[in-house]
Order: sequence, then structure tokens, then C-alpha cells
Amino acid sequence: KAVVSTQSTGPTPSVTLHSLVPKIEDPAAEPEAEEFKGAFWVVFICSLSAPKQTFTESISIGNCRGAGFKPEVANSKDKAAKPTGDFAFDPLKGDYGPLVKALVINPQKGSVESCASTPVIFQFTPPKEMAEVGSRIQFNTMLTLKGETVEQYRVNFVAEIVK
Repeated sequence: KAVVSTQSTGPTPSVTLHSLVPKIEDPAAEPEAEEFKGAFWVVFICSLSAPKQTFTESISIGNCRGAGFKPEVANSKDKAAKPTGDFAFDPLKGDYGPLVKALVINPQKGSVESCASTPVIFQFTPPKEMAEVGSRIQFNTMLTLKGETVEQYRVNFVAEIVK
């Protein structure tokens, strides 16, 4: 079972995403379709006075499948291979214009071994035509997690442009 830690009150997702970013509500957001397990936010604070104009945030995607195995199975000679979990971020859609090249996700897709986690780095370089002090740039993509089940999460990005 993969893990994306969110702070939901519903049933435990099979993928848990750990984030230190506070939960932000977007009143203009469209209601989530039923097939989405939830959403999370990645916030960039982009200072135009910074010498380097690429801003970085990260998350960890973990896999808890195999974490609850029974001790008698661990000592067995007939051990089953521990299952991995896969993740993939959809590329930004072309209608986001200059934002398509502004965000780099590394790795964009991958596998996570049982009882392990993998860091994912988001690098954002505000497009010059959108980098205006006081502006807020919002865009999103989908994260697909595959393990025993397939789950999708909306990843919302917010870039606050400050002086």
C-alpha cells in the first residue's frame, strides 16, 4: 500500500503525502470529481530580489505496503516479493502557456519500494511576463498513484510574487 500523507478526516488513503505546507482553500476552485481522492497545495514564495529566480519545494512519496506483515511470514523461506508503488505527475497542459516550462518536477514519475519513500522536487521559475510584485499565480496538475489500487490527487501550485 503506497502512502500520501494529507490531513483528511476520511479513510486512510493507500498513498500518503507528507507536506509542511498549510492547507489552503481556493473559493474559485471547481468541485472535485468523485474519482479524485483529494488535493494538496504546493506554495512557492518568489522574491524578485533573490539572486537566483528558481524557487524549490519538495515532498516525499512513501509506500507502506508490506509494513504490516506478520513475523512468522518474515522467517518463512517462501517470502513473497515486497510490492512497489508507482507514481506519475501529469505534465502541465498546454493552455497554461508559459507556465508549462516554468515548473520542473523531478522525478516526474517513478517507483517506491515497500516501506520506503522517495523525494520529489518542484522547481519553479516565474515567467518574466507574469513576475509582478503582488501577483499570485495558480495552476494545477494530477498525481496518479498505483499500488493495490489506482488513486488520483489534484496538485495545486501557488506562486506568490513578492519584492
